Amino acid sequence: MSTVGLVVNPTAGHGRGAAAGGRTADALHAAGHDVLHLGAPSHPLAQEAADAAVRGGSVDALVVVGGDGMVHLGVNAVTGTGVPLGVVAVGTGNDFAHAAGLPTGAATPCVDALLDAVTRSRVRHLDAVRVTGPHLPAPRWYAGVLSAGVDAAVNAHANAAAWPRGRARYARSALREIARYRPYGYRVTLHGATAPDGDPPPDVVAGVPLQAEDAPTPGPGTAPLVWQSPGALVAVANGPRIGGGIRIAPDAALDDGLLDVVLAGPLTRWHAATTFPGMYAGRHLHRPGVGTLRARAVTIEATDAGAPPPHAFADGEHLGPMPLRAEVVPGALTVLHPDGNPGGAAR
Repeated sequence: MSTVGLVVNPTAGHGRGAAAGGRTADALHAAGHDVLHLGAPSHPLAQEAADAAVRGGSVDALVVVGGDGMVHLGVNAVTGTGVPLGVVAVGTGNDFAHAAGLPTGAATPCVDALLDAVTRSRVRHLDAVRVTGPHLPAPRWYAGVLSAGVDAAVNAHANAAAWPRGRARYARSALREIARYRPYGYRVTLHGATAPDGDPPPDVVAGVPLQAEDAPTPGPGTAPLVWQSPGALVAVANGPRIGGGIRIAPDAALDDGLLDVVLAGPLTRWHAATTFPGMYAGRHLHRPGVGTLRARAVTIEATDAGAPPPHAFADGEHLGPMPLRAEVVPGALTVLHPDGNPGGAAR
């Protein structure tokens, strides 16, 4: 018998979360597991409860019920601990679960997949991204995408808006933010950068020359590369999607040990407005002024060459202002998965 910590967002998926949480608890109880309920009146208090349970050794696995916000909570609780994370993805977006190959939407297949993984002790080891910055009291982790451009402004407005629900809210927020956008000032430093196909990086990305940083990286390898320009978009992606299906980095993989970095130069408002809809299918990467690289670590700083960049978001959750450094940690996140390998799951 094992003890499974359970954190539920009761409002996820237009109210599906509460029922899905009850179904998850019942299924775990019926399978012989103890369930430790870690719900709290607010997201920060739930994070504290989950952190304490994992680090105090009170749980053998942590299960979150909801959308990508709950995944973010779980990722910050378990990454690097070896405690597996289970995801019952009944939110409106479910971008992480989709990328991980887990069921999304209806509670029954989500709970069935979780129970299968727990019963057979099946897990997958996925990458997670460690974020540090002078304003962060401690490192933060994310599993999906860090947004630091107009996409972050859209995220902030969508989070604050009460209407409409679901993807329509994100689209409405995009129209508002693009209408008021002007290029932001960026300095982006990339460590271990390559072209998307693994070849050496090109000389120019999104219309901006790449330059070697003055001080080389200690040890073997090439110097970090710097992309400095006014711009519309900087996204540092471990997974391919944001906003419930926007394929901002369509080739990003959760287990390749690399970050997909999407950059857009100083697009006009018209260019931004015509580029953004193509993100749903990943077509923006073929537009002029947009490019992508891969890297192991990325530092994003604000410059006075444009407007101050918006606060960054990761997995749809607020991180804060630049500067920020994001570094991928391969295999740091253990996820309960019915198609995974034996080892580490609650038994």
